[in-house]
Amino acid sequence: MMPCCLRFGITLLLAVLVTEVWTQNPPLGSVRTECQGSVMMMMLDKSFVGKYFRINVIDNKGALVSLSPRLAAQCGYSLTVDFLGNAKFLASVLSCFAQNTNDETYKLTVQISVFSNSAMTSASSYVQSMTCRYSPWAEREILCERNYMEVSVRRGVPLIEPNFVQDDPDWSLAYPEATAADNSIWKIVFHLPANRKTTMTVAQAMTNGYGINTTPTRILVRAAYNSTESQPQVIQTVPMAVLRSTTFYKQRWMVMMVDTAVTCPTDGTAFTEQMITWNVPRVLPPLVPTPQITTLDVQMGVDGRKLDPATIHNRDYKLDVGPQLITVKIPVGADGGYYKSHVLDNTYVISYSIEPMLEHTWQDGPEKTKYTVLHPITTPFMPRPPVVTNNTVPKARVFNVTLGTFLPDVELVKIIVGPETLTVPEANLKGYNVQEHVFPNGSKTYTLQVPFEDPNVKQKVTPPDTRTYILPLTYLLNIVPENTPFTHPAVVEAILKDIIPPTVTGYCDGAAFYTMVTYGNMGRNWIPFVGSRELGGSLLALYKYNANATNFWMTVPYNSVDATYEVISSSGIRSRLDLTLKDIGTMVVVADFSLSCSFPTKMIDCFTNGTMAALAVKVESVPSLSPSQLTLRDPSCRPLQSDAINAVFYFNVNSCGTTRRFDNNLLTYENEVLFTSYRLRVACHYLVNDTKVVQFLYQNNPAPVVQPGLGDLAVIMRLALDSTYNDFYGARDYPVVKYLRRPLYFEVELLYSRDPQAELFLENCWATYSADRNSSPKWDVVVDSCENSADEYLTIFHPVSSNARVLFPSHLKRFEVKMFSFTSGRDALKGQIYFHCSVVICDSNRPSDSLCSRRCIPGKQRLGRSAEGMDGGAVKVFVSSGPIELKRDGSLHFMPRSAQFNVWSLLGAAMGVCSVVVFVAGVVYFWKMPKSVY
Repeated sequence: MMPCCLRFGITLLLAVLVTEVWTQNPPLGSVRTECQGSVMMMMLDKSFVGKYFRINVIDNKGALVSLSPRLAAQCGYSLTVDFLGNAKFLASVLSCFAQNTNDETYKLTVQISVFSNSAMTSASSYVQSMTCRYSPWAEREILCERNYMEVSVRRGVPLIEPNFVQDDPDWSLAYPEATAADNSIWKIVFHLPANRKTTMTVAQAMTNGYGINTTPTRILVRAAYNSTESQPQVIQTVPMAVLRSTTFYKQRWMVMMVDTAVTCPTDGTAFTEQMITWNVPRVLPPLVPTPQITTLDVQMGVDGRKLDPATIHNRDYKLDVGPQLITVKIPVGADGGYYKSHVLDNTYVISYSIEPMLEHTWQDGPEKTKYTVLHPITTPFMPRPPVVTNNTVPKARVFNVTLGTFLPDVELVKIIVGPETLTVPEANLKGYNVQEHVFPNGSKTYTLQVPFEDPNVKQKVTPPDTRTYILPLTYLLNIVPENTPFTHPAVVEAILKDIIPPTVTGYCDGAAFYTMVTYGNMGRNWIPFVGSRELGGSLLALYKYNANATNFWMTVPYNSVDATYEVISSSGIRSRLDLTLKDIGTMVVVADFSLSCSFPTKMIDCFTNGTMAALAVKVESVPSLSPSQLTLRDPSCRPLQSDAINAVFYFNVNSCGTTRRFDNNLLTYENEVLFTSYRLRVACHYLVNDTKVVQFLYQNNPAPVVQPGLGDLAVIMRLALDSTYNDFYGARDYPVVKYLRRPLYFEVELLYSRDPQAELFLENCWATYSADRNSSPKWDVVVDSCENSADEYLTIFHPVSSNARVLFPSHLKRFEVKMFSFTSGRDALKGQIYFHCSVVICDSNRPSDSLCSRRCIPGKQRLGRSAEGMDGGAVKVFVSSGPIELKRDGSLHFMPRSAQFNVWSLLGAAMGVCSVVVFVAGVVYFWKMPKSVY
């Protein structure tokens, strides 16, 4: 660091005033003096000198000499003020106006003037003297101070040495001037680059700012670092200021020439965040003719005081003497230095300063040189942005904020809280509690406490129950003694769950949602939304809205357009009501409530007239669906009715692309409700006196399940009056009375079906002596769709033609048998006879179904059929007639028939176990058909 950049904390005037000196002494302890080798030091306490003071030197005649910076460098004085405002005044023992006794004892007297204002008037003046001893001197001593370079050389004539050689070229260059000079005069020759030189008398040199003097035993030259004849030079990477000069005195019989060259480092420091490195060349060519010197001693110190090895070690300093460089390493922040605050672009930064010294004593030839460097070092600025620490405990409802850490030279002046600017005393009067906390190392922090309820504290609500308290701050700070202001803004937040948010409760019945909203402790500062619509206007009446000071409640039908269908299940529709409360200002959701319930709903009806009704609904997983755009497989089949969420289809099983299939004992009609991303399969299943539930789903969406619809198909077995089959006995006509061997005309019909592809076949028919079709005795009249070959009177099958009554001949079968009676031995049994048939309904278009492709089934084929379902493609049911009573006629003989039990009858009975047979007065048999969707 260039010494020219060091600060002088006072204004020094170039003047010499001769006046009477006031001899008042400074207060006890306010001035401390110390002798540091060839330097005298005065320390002036801040409490004594304040901000405005001046130091004047008193010469040996009692005259006051005011020092300007130029005169201070010329005469060997320096003045600095540290970061606390304490002043340090340094003077060379060979300085101007110091009283020198035999180059051993030195006395300096100064006047200290203290002022109360910046105009520096009305001074209080004090006199301070100090005396130092310094002896013996080395042959040459060099002092590198912060603002000047000083060299003093013993001026006695040495003895002639045997090995004396003329080894300095500057001698020969100065010799012509010395021999040509007038007698009894001192002159100085300055050696410049390119063998140029400048010669001045002492008076001329002093006019140019140089200090030249002689003492009883020495001659000295003093120059500022930036003097005209000083030259910059880099020696072993270290920038140096070099002043090469020869000073001589001529008498008539003698010329005395003295080498008064001097060189001092102007830098040589390097920095990291942790370490300061200072290098000084060990060998200085401008001072020695040869690099071969002998280092006698190297010592380091701080603030002009030499340190012993133990202190150097304890402070973690390092001193290394190499062949080229002497290196001093000092940790940043180590003892002996101090930190200072600064402001750079309103950013708080600090620097670390220390004033190390180095004393190197060497010998080249018979003479010794003592080389002393006082080298103040200040690091580059190091950013230390203040940290705001939020120590707030939210439950205490008081902000507790810490700002820091600062050096001792920082003061908190004001605080801006919201729109209000307060000094520290004003803030404390307002109840903010601002405190300064100083730590043992001198650093400090500031704490601030502000209640949550203060009007300058802002609030922000975060649903559902959290409130954020916001404290906007700006700290106004100042660095002393420079009075450099800077600011630091901060926003401190505290989050506290102190809000009782609105709550929503609800329940469902079979048709609607019932909800109630309790407001909470923030009042009604929100807007309710049902689904996506704001609850207001006509909706209030529609949903039976009621309210009081703390609650409101309403009723929403499950099939409202504001409800959402989630799932279609076997028990109905699962519907959801979404109720949202949004902040009235920001529309941020304050509360979000969903109530989901299942509502019984009939989704499909299967009618006995061959029609189907299906309800399709818009579900949540297909939000873009418009129910009016739905169709069946046939795009021309559109909804009979539709609204925003429902579509109702009503169609015949033989239309709209409906398909039919047989699965075991099920006859199934299927269709689909379709749209781009919607596929809903609907189906009706017909099973004997049973109901089945089948799944219901649509394409690319979750599979809802619906409640099956129920439909009736009927198979009837009737007894005709004659072979025309136009008239039949009614329920009231039973028991029908018939004579022996009279024909009985039976007709079996599939009722209500309008499916032309369905065909009815008689698998087996038989007669029993009781109404139980599985009872004994029994007699077969139709076996495997054919006549019973074991019967003397074969069964006769009659064809069926279409007419006004018969639309689908395939739905009927007619046969004729002769009236008979069961016998026991040769005796006819009395009682009534019942006729039964097992009926098969199959697909006439399936050639693989032998019942549909042939009138009779050979026994070898019958053995290979399934007892469960006729090749898996037909439906099997049972029908029975009412009782027929035999009328006896003596002229006629009975047709005896023995009871028969065979494997086929048993198998037929076993199959009957899998079905449910209903006898309806011998007239009609029904079975139920469940409906489902895949």
